[in-house]
Amino acid sequence: MVKLMLALDLDKERALKVAEEVKDYVDAIKVGYPLVLSSSLEIVKEIKDICEKEVILDFKVADIPATNEKIAKLSLRYGDGIIVHGFVGEDSVKAVRDVAKPLNKKTILVTEMSHPGALRFIQPIANELAIMAKKLELDGIVAPSTRPERLRELKHLSNLPVLTPGVGAQGGRLEEIIKILDENDYIIIGRAIYNSEDPKKMAKYYKEKIRALSK
Repeated sequence: MVKLMLALDLDKERALKVAEEVKDYVDAIKVGYPLVLSSSLEIVKEIKDICEKEVILDFKVADIPATNEKIAKLSLRYGDGIIVHGFVGEDSVKAVRDVAKPLNKKTILVTEMSHPGALRFIQPIANELAIMAKKLELDGIVAPSTRPERLRELKHLSNLPVLTPGVGAQGGRLEEIIKILDENDYIIIGRAIYNSEDPKKMAKYYKEKIRALSK
């Protein structure tokens, strides 16, 4: 069955509370800059202690190889994987991958983002990025659930597990994407869960809906 990943872009207090509430219904947690910058990288360990789930660092690393390497070495002391941008070039992505692989940690490449602004600059090179991810034997790609046809194409080109954001607050629909995905893929949902009145109830709803649609 397709897995559910919670995007936890909150302050520390709320993040830990939500993590405790939803831990029985999510398969992984995605942590980005809002949470880490409002606390520290130690928050990753605290979340893992609560949930006992995989935690992916959504830092969208995008720098020269030497800097990417340093970021990966610091970050992957805590997280189980890290998300990187590919537009900076193969050498920069490879620098992260070469840190992650010996640690048995994941390197996940952004191909196309889910927001409207991605259409102008990122989408034109997204297919090339998916092919690069395959060439570098990365552990997955990020592709948008807001554009099911693009999700399908990028998954096909990379032949890698997909993390797909955009369901819920951005308008992506589970019914449109679920048949594109498989048991190696993750649907990322953030605001629709953590901004709800009852995050536990909403996480359960999405988990059960994914299960029902996967049959």
